Amino acid sequence: MKKQNILSRFLANVYVKNLLLMAAVVLALIIVVLTALRFYTKHNESITVPAVKGLQAEEAMNILRSSGLGYEISDSVYQAEGVPGSVIEQVPVGESNVKKGRTIFLIVKARGVQMIAIPELKDVSRRQAEAQLNSLGFTRITIEEVPAAYKGLVISVSYRGKNIVPGQKIPKGASLVLTVGAGGEILQEDSITGSQPVEESFFE
Repeated sequence: MKKQNILSRFLANVYVKNLLLMAAVVLALIIVVLTALRFYTKHNESITVPAVKGLQAEEAMNILRSSGLGYEISDSVYQAEGVPGSVIEQVPVGESNVKKGRTIFLIVKARGVQMIAIPELKDVSRRQAEAQLNSLGFTRITIEEVPAAYKGLVISVSYRGKNIVPGQKIPKGASLVLTVGAGGEILQEDSITGSQPVEESFFE
């Protein structure tokens, strides 16, 4: 009985009541926040990402949309192989588990031909010019030699019969003609006889 009286008086204390009320409010807030967070993040709820690599971009978008996923074409790159407009990479990859509504990033094969700027090659050696063009993806190069003062130096680069100016963009892999000096050019010079012209005397 004495213990009950002490407990009753303890609980009846206004400070104790306030502390207990605050503890109850904090506990209730924690429960509400955890429940809301669980609902917001859809804990333990995920879907499998469809594998759309190799499909046309439009078809891939429809599949992702119907699966409850977002999509975004993050890049469009040129490749010699494959079908233009097809998906060549996806992030995350197919069969990954993600939350519903996740954005899937797609990399698509460009529909057009990649254009490459031709650098300044005039007066560059033939070997160096060929190496630069090969590194840019031009392997079909025809060498045309013409008489010139300096042998082995590039005079011009042409595409489809027209000279290319530095910085001009040409389809990657196109056939180019490299005009190179062959030497043997004869310089025309005035002949010198060594004789001095006779000056007329104006003195009688």
